[in-house]
Amino acid sequence: MDSKVFFVKKDEMEKIPTALKKINLDIFKNKEVLIKLHMGELGNKWHVKPRIVKIVVDELKEMKSKPFLFDTAVIYHGSRDSKEKYMDTALKNGFDKVGCPIVIGNEGPNVKMNDGGIEFTYEVAKEINDSENIFAISHGKGHGITGFGGAIKNFGMGGVSKKCKGNMHSASVTKKILSLDQTKVTFDKILSLGAKACLSEKEVLYMNVLTDITKECDCCVNSLPIICDDIGFLFSKEPVAIDTASIDLIEKISRNPKVFRMHPREQVEFAEEIGLGSMDYKLKTI
Repeated sequence: MDSKVFFVKKDEMEKIPTALKKINLDIFKNKEVLIKLHMGELGNKWHVKPRIVKIVVDELKEMKSKPFLFDTAVIYHGSRDSKEKYMDTALKNGFDKVGCPIVIGNEGPNVKMNDGGIEFTYEVAKEINDSENIFAISHGKGHGITGFGGAIKNFGMGGVSKKCKGNMHSASVTKKILSLDQTKVTFDKILSLGAKACLSEKEVLYMNVLTDITKECDCCVNSLPIICDDIGFLFSKEPVAIDTASIDLIEKISRNPKVFRMHPREQVEFAEEIGLGSMDYKLKTI
C-alpha cells in the first residue's frame, strides 16, 4: 500500500494547519509532545525558521497539548557542542519566540540494535527515549556524507548522545572496532538503524521543510550553495516515505539527477528494509 505524503506549496503556508489535520495531529491532543528539530548552528541562515515551527506549536497548543522543542548537543567544536552553548544558540536564532520550552539533551540509555545484518548499541537521548509522542520537523537539504539529510537523519544522528555520534562515525570507516564490538557498516545504514532505535514504539508524525535547500547540512555555518529552488512542505506518518518524496522532488525541481553530493537513497532503502516504512508513496497536494 502506498504511504500518503501531503504537500503544501512554498507560498501557501496558510494551508499547513490543514495538512497537519490530514496526518491526524489530533492524536497528540492533551499530551506532552517532543518536537524534534535542528535549531541551526550559530551563523547558519538556512535552517528551519522559528515562524514555521510556531505554526505547529500553535496547532498543538490549540488542542491543549504541551509541546517542547528538542535537540541534542553535537560532537564537533562549534556553537552547539554543549547543552549550555546550544541553548544560547537556540535563543539567538529566535526559538524562544515559538511559544514553548526548549530542551537540549545528550546522555540516555543504551539501546542495542541487531537488524539488517548490523549490530550496534545506540545511546538514545533520555528525552526521546522517555517520550511517547513526537513531532519531527526536518529540513530537507544536502549533506556531505549521506548526500541527503531529512527525517531519518534528524533522529539517526540528532537523537543520540555525543559519545554515540562519535562511535557511529568511527564504525562507518573502521573495519572492526573491537572495543565497541560493532560491525563495520556504511554511514547511511548506521544512520537509519539509529533512527529506528529512537523511533520504535512511539507515536510520531513528520514534517519536512523543503526551503533554503543547501548543499551542506545546517551544522555548517556556511552550508551554501543553494542546490534547488524552494519547493514547500511535506507531511506524513512515515519517515521513509517523506524522505523519499523529498529526494524525488529536489531532483525533479532542480532538473539535476546529480544534485546531491553522493547517492542519497541508501538510507531510505535500508530504512525500508529494517521496517521503518515504505518508499512507495502517493503525493497529495493540499
